[in-house]
Amino acid sequence: MPMGKHYVSQQYLKGFESPTDPGEIWTYDKKLRQFRLIPIKRVAQEADYYDPKTEKELNELVEGPAHSTLAKVRNRSRISSEDRFRLALYVATMMMRVPRRRRKAFEMMPSVLSDTIKEIRGQIEQWSQSPDVDQKLVARRLVEVEQAREKLSRAPPAEVLDRIRSPWPSDQIVALVHDMTWRVVAANEGIRFLTSDNPAYFFECYGLGTTKAELTFPLASDMALLGSWQGPRESLMLLPAGPALVKRQIGGSPQAQSASFSTTKGPPGLQSLPTSRIHFSVESSGR
Repeated sequence: MPMGKHYVSQQYLKGFESPTDPGEIWTYDKKLRQFRLIPIKRVAQEADYYDPKTEKELNELVEGPAHSTLAKVRNRSRISSEDRFRLALYVATMMMRVPRRRRKAFEMMPSVLSDTIKEIRGQIEQWSQSPDVDQKLVARRLVEVEQAREKLSRAPPAEVLDRIRSPWPSDQIVALVHDMTWRVVAANEGIRFLTSDNPAYFFECYGLGTTKAELTFPLASDMALLGSWQGPRESLMLLPAGPALVKRQIGGSPQAQSASFSTTKGPPGLQSLPTSRIHFSVESSGR
């Protein structure tokens, strides 16, 4: 089977590989409800997910620069302001490039189209109340609007589809991730973080820019990045994490699209970050 395009990078997933099976990762498929040990190169990828140009740009502009920063953080080394920007761009891009974000965008299309058509019809109907307006012309415009609705429902504009498939975050999203207070939570003995096909998670009801916003991003099986607006902006703190802190900070409803990934096959010692359908892990608890 030919290799697809990775929407979660292999280098990132190596932070969750099995300690006894290098290059492989425990994958929990939410649909099938089963664990499997799978080569990292075979997970979190899909045929034709990106065009070659986009994949090249992701590697050169985002992944390549950020992976050295990710290695520093995993090694508990100090990072520079440039490193912080690279990691912020990496996390923000991760939010945009995953299947769940695409699915949510496609699901919104009918309601966005409906609201737009409703607004245009309202403007036409308001215009029709003006004196000396040709009502035949009004009727023709309303028919044209309905025809446009039917056409766009069948075939959305190429530029809309391109935007949905684009992995690139806005400058605003990158700035919000960058400016948050970052807390790197190190797992205590017996605790292991898992990740997923939607690694960067935030509560959508709060967004990223409100005072209640919280961002979670597992960095490796033994550490996770927590972002919030509680504390000095653009700061970075390293904290130990007992189960109570982990549960309070990152417990939440799963948002993995289809899979989660971890170093282990099963729960003892695993702490789930809010995710999307596949989960990835490092060790097996019952192999």
